[in-house]
Amino acid sequence: MKWGQAYVGAMLSILLSACASGPTYKISDASEARAVSNQGMDLFVAGDTAGAIKAFSAVIAYGSIDADDYARRAAVYGTQKNYDKALADANQAIILDPKGWRRYLERAVLYQRIGRYNDAIDDLDNAAILKPEEVEVLRRRAYLKVVAARFDEAVADYENLTRVMPRSDTGAVGRGAALYLAGRWPEAAAQFSAMLEVKHDDGLAALWLAKSRLRGKQFLSWEELEQHAGPEPEWRMTRALLTAQTDTDAAKLLGDVGACEQAMFMGLWRLTHGKEERAALDFAAGEKACPLDSIERSEAHVELSLLKTLSR
Repeated sequence: MKWGQAYVGAMLSILLSACASGPTYKISDASEARAVSNQGMDLFVAGDTAGAIKAFSAVIAYGSIDADDYARRAAVYGTQKNYDKALADANQAIILDPKGWRRYLERAVLYQRIGRYNDAIDDLDNAAILKPEEVEVLRRRAYLKVVAARFDEAVADYENLTRVMPRSDTGAVGRGAALYLAGRWPEAAAQFSAMLEVKHDDGLAALWLAKSRLRGKQFLSWEELEQHAGPEPEWRMTRALLTAQTDTDAAKLLGDVGACEQAMFMGLWRLTHGKEERAALDFAAGEKACPLDSIERSEAHVELSLLKTLSR
């Protein structure tokens, strides 16, 4: 009886294992290859990355000369953080489709994830040559130029983005942030002031305006903004920057925010109140807490560099 139960259990295990491994693909022509590739995409969307890779690999092994198959498998490897294989497939997709702007964008995304920002920007340059006014290419390139500390270039890219997307404030916000990080604080203040004239309750523009005015030694009172203030964290930060007189008051007004935002805010508040040593500790904490490819992390790096220069 026990032997019989063990046998049944073993057979069940084998059957389940076979099911888990997915189908074995036998591709005999190009139409079947396309069907299997599309099935791979369905599996990917459903979250079955192993099944998706198996499908795409079968198509590629059959002899696919379609760049999409390599790009699709690269995307799956990317979600698995298997970036060596992802980049190898992205490279092959570009070889097969060198005039396809999306291929360069796809590889740029992979480069961004591993911190190779200048390589990503080079790919986006190639994509922009092929599709000069593609919003996603322009937006990502401008953003990565900020992350890569190429601030003046980022300003120009965001100006171009504003031309392509005149109804969006993405270009204006990005341009102002790039100007701020480049140390061009009066110009940044002018940018955010112009944004607030159009949309008075824009908390993000208000915060950047306050930061720019404080760093540029230009006066700004909370009373000028208070009537349009909302409950958003950006408005709380703006108020704290302009009114808080002690660390405790600043932290209380700041309220509950993430570690990255808290470190960056307290660093700036302390910096504008002559507490450079404590500010350096905050910015160092921000550099660790903020995402690798975030504007906040780039800001932390800039502030620490400025503080090191001042201490010499």
